[in-house]
Amino acid sequence: MKKSIAIILLLISNLFFAQIKNSINMNSQFIVLDSSEIDKSKLKNFELVDFGMMRSQSAPIGDFLSRMWGNFGKPEDILYEGFNYYIKDKKTDITFIVYFGAGGPAYAANKNDFQKVKLLIKDFENLLDNSKLVDCEIEVETDYGIYLCGAKNGVPYDTQK
Repeated sequence: MKKSIAIILLLISNLFFAQIKNSINMNSQFIVLDSSEIDKSKLKNFELVDFGMMRSQSAPIGDFLSRMWGNFGKPEDILYEGFNYYIKDKKTDITFIVYFGAGGPAYAANKNDFQKVKLLIKDFENLLDNSKLVDCEIEVETDYGIYLCGAKNGVPYDTQK
């Protein structure tokens, strides 16, 4: 009986530590690249691959930004109506762009990599789905004025300045 309990406790603790390890290493597949690491001539061959999931309809920019910021830091590029990140998948060595634009969150990649990137997007969206909202804020200019977008204490916001 004692041996059975010890085995069950061992199995439970191994499962618990495996879950912790997986959550810590969730974004180990992807890294952010500095724009200086990007060959700008290759960007002309980048096109929209797919749209990302809208998580918070009341603050879509802040929600997406907060999840990205928590995994990859502050975006280097703040754009009209959004921001972007250059992301590299370490397993495939493929670079793609994760951005928020007028149409919401989206992914762009080289035309030759579309099928591979579509598969990567599933993993990337899973990473974002399981990411905590971190405190952050940027100013974004839109057709409707300047907005402060980010999250505070786990609550995303897009507020007109």
